[in-house]
Amino acid sequence: MKNETNELIQFKEEQIELIKKQIAPNANNNELKLFLYQAQRTGLDPLTRQIYCIHRGGKMTIQTSIDGFRVIAERSGEYAGQDEPIYTEENNKLISCKITVYKFRGDVRYPASVGVAYLSEYAQTTPIWNKMPRVMLAKVAEALALRKAFPQDLSGLYTGDEIADAPVKDVSPNNFFKEPEGQMKNLSNIAGEELKAGAEEQRLNKLKEALSKMQSAQEIQDYLAKKYQGKTRLEILQSMSEANAEKAMAFIADANNDLWMDQEENENEIAVEGETNE
Repeated sequence: MKNETNELIQFKEEQIELIKKQIAPNANNNELKLFLYQAQRTGLDPLTRQIYCIHRGGKMTIQTSIDGFRVIAERSGEYAGQDEPIYTEENNKLISCKITVYKFRGDVRYPASVGVAYLSEYAQTTPIWNKMPRVMLAKVAEALALRKAFPQDLSGLYTGDEIADAPVKDVSPNNFFKEPEGQMKNLSNIAGEELKAGAEEQRLNKLKEALSKMQSAQEIQDYLAKKYQGKTRLEILQSMSEANAEKAMAFIADANNDLWMDQEENENEIAVEGETNE
């Protein structure tokens, strides 16, 4: 199956079978197709549980973590960060949380969406919600804002924090998240590595294509600074394999060297023309 909007993940037949058995054992054929489509569209890997499906009341829900939402937003190249959460309280009781998400339009950073989450609508009766209600409510508000800002990539996806605690079908560690064994475990490892390799190759191709259009070393520097929000190159590449990280660094170095050589040639041409004119 080829996805027109995101080609980071392509599933082979054996990988689909593995996902059906280990990640989505209760999904019927149509639900499985929908789940795989969402994984491809968002570029999240089910085999590393970046995205997963849960059945609540007999209905499948596709979920991911807030980190998955952030990955999708960052991957778009348009994500420009967010404000700190703003909390509303009454009589020392938490009422709501608001978060604003920003995007780039060219070089202009602008507020793309606002997410407002009310504790009365999202609070769950779990230890983590009881202990850290502000942290959890902020994650919900962030998810709401990110979905508004990136509807093409995040529509139909929800974090577990957004969904009220309700009877969940077959999600115990020994069932839904049962670790594969024997040959299935080997296949899982191979499939995960293949998906990761495909994603890394896509990232490298996009980086190389972007660099090829740069006209100056400063433009390269500005591009990397804006795209990666001030992260160091080590932080940018640390999720890649060592070999691909080296390739990415080489692409950046080569682009700078090519621009330097072009500049030197232009300066020489200008000098020769000046001598000729004299």
